[in-house]
Amino acid sequence: MKFCYLDESGTGGSAVATMVGVVVDAHRMHLTKGAWLELLKELEEITGNSIQEFHANKFYSGGGIWKPLTGEQRSSIMSAIIKWMDNRKHKIVYSAVEIEKHKALDSKSNLNGLNVWKTMALHCALALQRCHQAEKKNKGHTVMVFDEAVKDKVDYTGLVLSPPEWTHEYYDKKKKQEPLDQLIDVPHFVDSKRVALVQVADFYAYILRTHYELEIGSRKEKYAGEAEKVGGWAEKIEAQAIQRANIYPKRSASGAAELFKSVAPTCCL
Repeated sequence: MKFCYLDESGTGGSAVATMVGVVVDAHRMHLTKGAWLELLKELEEITGNSIQEFHANKFYSGGGIWKPLTGEQRSSIMSAIIKWMDNRKHKIVYSAVEIEKHKALDSKSNLNGLNVWKTMALHCALALQRCHQAEKKNKGHTVMVFDEAVKDKVDYTGLVLSPPEWTHEYYDKKKKQEPLDQLIDVPHFVDSKRVALVQVADFYAYILRTHYELEIGSRKEKYAGEAEKVGGWAEKIEAQAIQRANIYPKRSASGAAELFKSVAPTCCL
């Protein structure tokens, strides 16, 4: 059994929104959680402040409790977190939406009835289903865990319990196969302060969003070489993902998969 801890970035008015899920085997979860809490303790010692939760946007900008850290120190820590995740061999799933593309959807599009958050959350669920259904003896069965602050929890729960028929082709659902049969129960919504891996998902989602916005030109560099540095982090994060063919397939993509590709920034395809 697996747990997928998800968080999003950019749904509050940015040009691009992203969602990342950190996929962890249940028997390894407590080890990763403990290691993350140790990292936060180290940061508390460096900054001299109590850290209840790691918010990537505040950390990246160096505001608030992070003022004692130089840009070079923050950069080093971000690189270390990505390496830390890579060493643990956890996989991620991700989705990205260019807001203007999503707004341009006409009434005939199956995504037209879904806001940006639900579009990304459904995409992640379908990508996990497509990836994990090949695993034997239920090893791919997955629990999705989100930050409780999400406003769409009720609607999304209904979407997962009764997914629309057009989504079935995304993972080539068989005639006798239950829809999204790799997802266990309903999605769970938790306090991110108490769930370390939601914070990691937030960090990854922020880095990917920043990279995509720099790539499409909706965001200008805040310092010389920002695009190159963030691009390097994003490349390493994307390398930790489940097979790309499960997220943005290039060959023989179903109509459902093409829908998610149509609203994504072209640089992430």
